[in-house]
Amino acid sequence: MEKRIRLEYLWLDGRDPLPKVRSKTRYVNTSYIGSGIPDWNFDGGSTDQGSLEDSDRLLRCVRTYPDPFNEGGLLAFCEVCYYGGVPHESNSRTHLARLLKNTEGILVGFEQEVTFINPTTLQPLGFLLSPEKQGQYYCGAGCMNVIGRYIMDEFEKKCLGAGIELDGINAEVMPGQWEWQTAAQGPLKCSDDLWVSRYILDRISEYHPVIISYDPKPHPDLNGAGCHTNFSTAQMRDCFVEEDYAILSGHLEDDHDEHLKVCGAGIESRMTGECETSHYSTFRLGVADRGASVRIPKKVKEEGAGYFEDRRPCANIDPYKVLYSLISSVKKSSLL
Repeated sequence: MEKRIRLEYLWLDGRDPLPKVRSKTRYVNTSYIGSGIPDWNFDGGSTDQGSLEDSDRLLRCVRTYPDPFNEGGLLAFCEVCYYGGVPHESNSRTHLARLLKNTEGILVGFEQEVTFINPTTLQPLGFLLSPEKQGQYYCGAGCMNVIGRYIMDEFEKKCLGAGIELDGINAEVMPGQWEWQTAAQGPLKCSDDLWVSRYILDRISEYHPVIISYDPKPHPDLNGAGCHTNFSTAQMRDCFVEEDYAILSGHLEDDHDEHLKVCGAGIESRMTGECETSHYSTFRLGVADRGASVRIPKKVKEEGAGYFEDRRPCANIDPYKVLYSLISSVKKSSLL
């Protein structure tokens, strides 16, 4: 009998504002995937991507990962298309792919914050341990300081098992809040990895009593949750001087309102000008300033080469949309 392989098809549904990763399983003969992962249909009427009368939608694989939950299997990360192959309206990845044609040298990395929510109290995990002021949780240790490390340890192992490169993981400022950083990669690969890592964390939460939240302000009195976006072009990594700051700042400020539209629902509750944020209504670029909209690291200023950190995106962003907007602005400058 011919050997068969387990494929877990993953795709983004049509939910707004933040899509959810859906998945379903298929076993196929290994000879069948010799020319690539086969397309597969699904019921778009159940994912806000179709209707009862017109439900058939197509999954077209764009990247595969070793399945860390099933040895020998693959995660097939897919774009959603109409049955004839035309990208569905919810398919934001295809727009970024088109923008990137004939564009080289961009590297991005995400700093994804996430909050674990107690399903009984609907409060951040460990909230009852919270002191009057924040501070003891950030990069802390010990049962009174860090909540949920066992979840993140498992998450780290599963991500590495899937071949997803992480740059780091740390406990964040509020109780039950964590962050992971993706490795600096091309825009599509980095965004795909972010979505698949979110899926992995959701899968882990199925057998731990915790809700995974990307709410930008999970508690009104504590720090919010962001997805800071680190961005560089080949020219910036080669030479990024004072004059470039002004050029970059001008284009980003001109497009600030457009950027905010894709920086996550609820951005007004997070970007209040407090809790290590700028105010959403104004744009400011600063060096080593975590209260700025966009931060230039001090090391970049001293060495004259590197990247910038966009601190506006919330934890609940669609990375394809954020990068499309950001790259469109940077393309207006001489930095790309």
